[in-house]
Amino acid sequence: MLDTALYSLATGIGMRWIAVAAAVGPSSLPLWGLALVTFFIPLSVATAELTARFEGEGGIYAWARDTLGPLAGFLCGWFYWIGLMPYFASIVYFLSGLILSTLGGDPKDTALYLSISIALTGLVTLLQLAGLNWGKWLPNLGAAGGWVVLGVILAIGAAIGGRGESATDFVHSSYIAPLNFDTAILWGTIFFAYSGVESVAFLRNEVEGGMPTIIRALIVLGIGSVIVYIAGTSSFLAILPKEALTRLAGFPDALRIGLERVHLGMLAPAVIGLFALSMMGSFTGWFGVGARLPFAAGIDSYLPKVFAWRHPRTGAPIPALLLQAALMLGMVVLSQAGTGVAAAYDFLVAMSVLGTTVPYVFMFAAYLKASRLPPVPGAWAPPGGMRTSLALGWIAQVATLIAIACTLVPSSSDSHPFAAFLKIVIATAVMTGAGLAIYWAAKRRAAPEF
Repeated sequence: MLDTALYSLATGIGMRWIAVAAAVGPSSLPLWGLALVTFFIPLSVATAELTARFEGEGGIYAWARDTLGPLAGFLCGWFYWIGLMPYFASIVYFLSGLILSTLGGDPKDTALYLSISIALTGLVTLLQLAGLNWGKWLPNLGAAGGWVVLGVILAIGAAIGGRGESATDFVHSSYIAPLNFDTAILWGTIFFAYSGVESVAFLRNEVEGGMPTIIRALIVLGIGSVIVYIAGTSSFLAILPKEALTRLAGFPDALRIGLERVHLGMLAPAVIGLFALSMMGSFTGWFGVGARLPFAAGIDSYLPKVFAWRHPRTGAPIPALLLQAALMLGMVVLSQAGTGVAAAYDFLVAMSVLGTTVPYVFMFAAYLKASRLPPVPGAWAPPGGMRTSLALGWIAQVATLIAIACTLVPSSSDSHPFAAFLKIVIATAVMTGAGLAIYWAAKRRAAPEF
């Protein structure tokens, strides 16, 4: 149970999103609550129900395939997997910035960013190639380190607020978010921050205790998410005003300044190091989960059969892991084309939110359809049964479509916003076209010859 809970916390909570929310100000706090009700809770319930109903490999991919058909299932799995590539790249980008900041390097040196990205990707890939027994330790350590960092953040915020020195006047602040790019990227990011619940299903056959363990892990994840996101954002705003926070560097800046304000600045390198460890844990956990999708596609013959191969001793899907590493590094290079560091990071965030949000359209459509099927004897179901499932499914579907629209708003950091918009649209079109080409090629290979 402990391993599963820590793994779900590592893959389901991203503390760096606190800085994105805090950069918008106190108006982000109601949005965390709104997203909790309209997305996280429905997603958790849907994950529990669908995991109990469908026992095969593939998680979200298998759910869409078995309810909506093979094409919908493939596109769902394809977008989910390919959307992880910019997500991985954005984590590596973020970690590279932390390392450069610690070493006193030039934050605008793209060559250094790329070098550090290659080294980090190599480390995570090697851990996952060693199998889940080894690959789980960095996510577990990262989750533990992340909670230490959160405790420090909350303690600093409480100390500063208790002295009446909060950088934000919470009483007289506006809690209505303005209609601009920052709010658009915030809603998409908050949505994305609450996502990942369904990742537990990818490891269903490897989790000791089965469904009861998964249900308990989802409850722990829900409680942890509320504490991290809402309390963490409030503490950041107590440490620094929103004008002093940025999406890319806001987290380490707030940690460093906050510790200095409580006369513990000498601890900053250690605390930032723990934060980097938590980010590495999240990256490693998701890297292992993501490889299960090309593995499942290899089993279904959408990808070459080599991707269905696991190492006989470790169980690691080695070809899928190596493909993931290559694609992720390609995304790091692509994100830097003709843009600055901040805009490249915003592009990666937008692409990761878009790529991993589109599959939820398929997932909730599958959930709505599965909810109308006869119940599986002994399977978990929410109070209220089908009516509750249908209501939650429709609420989450609307929230998902709004989040997709928000990802198309160009970054305020980009000097060429229309070009940034086109880059997202073209990248999405290429992703869709590539997926359809792979699907139809697999269909032709499987067609009988006369």
